[in-house]
Amino acid sequence: MSRFAPGNTAVTTFEDVETGRRVARRTRPRRGVRQSPSLGERARAFLPLRSWRLQLVGAAVGIVVAILSAQSFASAREGATTYLIQPGDTLSGISSSTGVGVDALATLNGIKDPNVIIAGQTLALATSASNSTGAAAAASAASGPGTYTIKAGDTLWDIAQANGVKVDDLVQANGLGNADVLAVGQVLRLPVTAGAIQRTAGIATPTPAPAAKPKPSPSPTAAPTVSKLQQKVAAEAQRVAGSNVHVGVAALNLASGERLAWHADDEFPSASVMKLPILVELERQIAAGNLSWTESLRAEVSAMIAISDNTAANEVASAVHPASVNDTMTSLGLSGTHFVNLFNDARSSTNPGENQTTPSNMARLLQLIATDQIVSPTASADIRALLARNADRSKLVRLLPPDAQVSHKSGWYDGVANDVGIVSVDRVPTRWVIAVFSENDPDAETGNQLVAAISRAVYDAWAQ
Repeated sequence: MSRFAPGNTAVTTFEDVETGRRVARRTRPRRGVRQSPSLGERARAFLPLRSWRLQLVGAAVGIVVAILSAQSFASAREGATTYLIQPGDTLSGISSSTGVGVDALATLNGIKDPNVIIAGQTLALATSASNSTGAAAAASAASGPGTYTIKAGDTLWDIAQANGVKVDDLVQANGLGNADVLAVGQVLRLPVTAGAIQRTAGIATPTPAPAAKPKPSPSPTAAPTVSKLQQKVAAEAQRVAGSNVHVGVAALNLASGERLAWHADDEFPSASVMKLPILVELERQIAAGNLSWTESLRAEVSAMIAISDNTAANEVASAVHPASVNDTMTSLGLSGTHFVNLFNDARSSTNPGENQTTPSNMARLLQLIATDQIVSPTASADIRALLARNADRSKLVRLLPPDAQVSHKSGWYDGVANDVGIVSVDRVPTRWVIAVFSENDPDAETGNQLVAAISRAVYDAWAQ
């Protein structure tokens, strides 16, 4: 044992092992040095009874933090309705991090191939009907009136058709560098047109746009940026026919999905191209049982398409009735096509008649025919077989190599040259539909060469 003695000395007693006597020794501790606690003192500092209050408080704080963290994480997962795809993400990884199944993500967002997703795309995460409605409302609110958010599978031509605007106006309004390449999730500004206003008039009263933020607009003389194929088409039109000819082109590559649109929504005199909608209506009425194939009717239809016989065409048109042709075209979404008068061999630029259509309407009709969606696969195949008998090789077919098979319907008179068809190249393989219209042609041969040059430009782009 130890005790302190006067003079800051300590007296320590201990037993001498050899003699058995107790010996006292006086020692002086070092100044300024604190002696280390003994092992017993250090052990007592950690006894539960000495720090139970502190330990109880610490345990309670830890439990509260854990609960709040769990609740915050759960709330964050339940509250999230969208996910922004980052570079390197996979659909399975997003499924793991969000708790939404891969199949549910694919179904909810219209993803056809779960292995292909695009960085920057916003995915909806809601899986219930109410959450899906909320996600759709949020997407709609984000887009706002006068805009359209691109979804998987959209094309510029489909967006223009659905919103009553022109493809060229969409390109110019959004400064699109390549009209054939769109990004899912991209928001397009819809140009204000008479068609768009007419579509929305019955839904809500238009409100004036706020004038607080003037938007910079491109120079009035600046032309919209277009694809290389569109530039080639424009150059060929200028080279062959000059600047006074009105040209419209619409084409769709059925293999790649690439589109070409050049004044595609402008209305043109249809000439004998109108015989194609008449043929479609005839096939519809035969399938419905309103008419039946006869040897005479088959001969008239063959003459109407193969050699563009006007007398035969008028007989067929009278049998199906022009109003029925227009009703069917409207039901197919081809409201730019109008069959007004019968055919006349004396048609010219001074007596053009009133039948009209658009390149985009005819390209869409050909797409439906090429993919067995007109009436039935049998009827669609019959239409293609009749179009393959067309004897006119002065326009669409003129400059194409022998490996191109063309099923088409042409039309012409003074100042007008048109041709629309389905082109297949088995060597690639590929297939496309194309509609070329022109008016104000200086002469018939110029019109023929114009259509031929544009057809070859598309072949060179899509058949290589």
